[in-house]
Amino acid sequence: MGITTLADAKTERRPARPYGDRGHPMLLIADATAAAPFHAAIDAVGARLLQRIGWAEVAGLLPRLGGRPVFAVEARDVAAATLDAVLPLLADHLAAEEGRAVLALATAQIDLVARHLLGERIELLCDPSPAQRVVALAEACRRMPPTLQEGLSDTVRSDREPFLHPGRESDEERLRRLTDGMARISRFAADFVHNQPVTGASELGDRRTRFDGEPAIGHAVRPQDVRRVIHRRQLRSKFFGQFGGEALFEDPAWDMLLDLFAAELEGVQVSVSSLCIAAGVAPTTALRWIAKMTEMELFIRHPDPADRRRAFMTLSPRASEAMQAYMIALRKIEAAG
Repeated sequence: MGITTLADAKTERRPARPYGDRGHPMLLIADATAAAPFHAAIDAVGARLLQRIGWAEVAGLLPRLGGRPVFAVEARDVAAATLDAVLPLLADHLAAEEGRAVLALATAQIDLVARHLLGERIELLCDPSPAQRVVALAEACRRMPPTLQEGLSDTVRSDREPFLHPGRESDEERLRRLTDGMARISRFAADFVHNQPVTGASELGDRRTRFDGEPAIGHAVRPQDVRRVIHRRQLRSKFFGQFGGEALFEDPAWDMLLDLFAAELEGVQVSVSSLCIAAGVAPTTALRWIAKMTEMELFIRHPDPADRRRAFMTLSPRASEAMQAYMIALRKIEAAG
């Protein structure tokens, strides 16, 4: 439960590799009985473990911590009261130091952890495999500022190569494409609703990522309209699931936008864990998308004032306007056809 130095850590894990002292510095937050999974991942990455600290020591150590190590945090099986007390301190430290963290959690802890830690610099791994831990730590090291990355072991880069897919669209590219598409839909809807022609020239000449659509009075979107779109999307899995093709239709960003918009129209609050379910992908993937879309100001996180263990997610005003413009445009197109 106490602070473990690098020298002590050598007795807790496999012998240090020759290149271990050249790797990126890491700090492991985990009680001794739960430290093994991240110990193995840190060793596989070739990073340099500064020390392991138990959860009881985090509050006292963070103010005295120098440098910007990557944090590996084992939160599974940690008491809710402990997480509720320590995670806000860790969040403040990461924000102040522009640090990065990889945190392992259980599915039942999603709402509690996401209430305090959710953002671009924090990778939340839900019941992760050993490979997921290694990849997340290597990515966290890679994204640290160059001044802190100079000593990064070459093994980090080589170990990542099997997990890279150069020919596949990245999450950032997919989200950028979605944002551009919503902006175009919003502009199209504004023209369509006001009976103004949409020209190819204006489309090519204006690639702003802004949601400018202003729905006309009398064109209110109903919750059932959105639920109908969601139902149509779910039908694909029903008929193609027999081919193992459900993954072909994964589009967590769009599924979450639809779910939050429907909830907004119904006056229903959506927790982070519920939004993960709506995303239709693994919880770790859903949490990554939620963090990205929050950073891009598509989503807004609202701590539940009545329950410190969870937070609610809503669409931002601009995202809500864009979704309403999209639904109006879709309804007009269906009526015209």
